[in-house]
Amino acid sequence: MDVDHVIEPGPGEDLRYLQRRAEEELEMAQRSIVPEATAAHYRLAEAYLDRIEANEVAAASGQSAAEPAAQELAPPATLRTGEAGPSRTDQAAR
Repeated sequence: MDVDHVIEPGPGEDLRYLQRRAEEELEMAQRSIVPEATAAHYRLAEAYLDRIEANEVAAASGQSAAEPAAQELAPPATLRTGEAGPSRTDQAAR
């Protein structure tokens, strides 16, 4: 199962919820001592941050985040390469 199945986009997503979950995943990643768990927490945090970004982009363009985008975006580079510790996630932790 990938993170898209865990975090399903929905109409009217609450940005506070998404931000809180991203922060919780970052905290769990920092506390984790198992590399696979750490990587999974970072991937989940990245997915929550992606949902926040999608909502912000949709709001700026006057479109609902629940509406399909005109073009499918590629997954973040960290998910494509399998690295644990995405740079955007690290920035959010500061």
